[in-house]
Amino acid sequence: MMPNHEASTSSVVSDDEVAAMITGKEGLRVLLQPQVDLLTGRIVAAEALARWQHSRLGIVMPAEFIPTVNRLGLDRTLFERVAQRVIDMLLTMRRAGIAIPVAINAPASTLSDERSVDFLLGRIHAAELPASLLRVELTEDQPIKELDALRATLARLEEAGCEVSLDDFGTGHASLKLLSAIPLSEVKIDQYFVTRMRRSAVAFEVLRTAAELATRLGWRVVAEGVENVADIPALRAAGCRYGQGYALGRPMSLEDLMMRLRVQRDGGEPLAAPASYASAWLDAFDPQDAETGLPVHVTTQ
Repeated sequence: MMPNHEASTSSVVSDDEVAAMITGKEGLRVLLQPQVDLLTGRIVAAEALARWQHSRLGIVMPAEFIPTVNRLGLDRTLFERVAQRVIDMLLTMRRAGIAIPVAINAPASTLSDERSVDFLLGRIHAAELPASLLRVELTEDQPIKELDALRATLARLEEAGCEVSLDDFGTGHASLKLLSAIPLSEVKIDQYFVTRMRRSAVAFEVLRTAAELATRLGWRVVAEGVENVADIPALRAAGCRYGQGYALGRPMSLEDLMMRLRVQRDGGEPLAAPASYASAWLDAFDPQDAETGLPVHVTTQ
């Protein structure tokens, strides 16, 4: 397999290989996927995504190695390595006159650990960066065992200025009890509903209801897995102000993201950087919506 190709889910990697990648200096890559305002087309944030550049398999996706990372107890080590990469990226963007928040994924077990929060806040302070430029995204790939500890650490992050986002809203372990117990600024509605909403009235209503609940609670609403430009009007109608997915921007290098941000900053079209999806996305974008702030009507039948 060529190094630039993604490894399939059937690839097998050993515990020793995973541990060497997490604790060593080789193999770990961090890409950035933009988050876009669906009313204006502007990039407003990004999510840091870990990839493993394997010498034999090529690019190994997180689904291949994250379960092993968690089983080996290396989740905090991975979190710290990705956090340091993100802080370095934020410093590079700041030197270029560009500033957008970047989110780091972490499970509840990592975020419940005071050492993770100490590391993150310490590195932000040392870099002299505003804490608001770094978001923490709580993943829902494992149940929450210590809610009080999680609530306390997330409160520390919020007090410092870091926003907290909830990933996979609607399909993960989050309950109404959790939503009412932890400080949140953003919820990301799972792509399960996004990819089905145009062919299922039920999926659209679930998405719309989830977005309405989040909005009422003062949280930013992000639609995940936006893979079809034709979904954008429906997402706006459902109350999703922001989106993330391949139709808006694939995971990319810092250099590619900065190119798009420079175009945006300098007054060009929000998605005018070279990309095959740019013109199609702009065709789906109705400038009148940005002026009125009103959602586009959608038929769910």
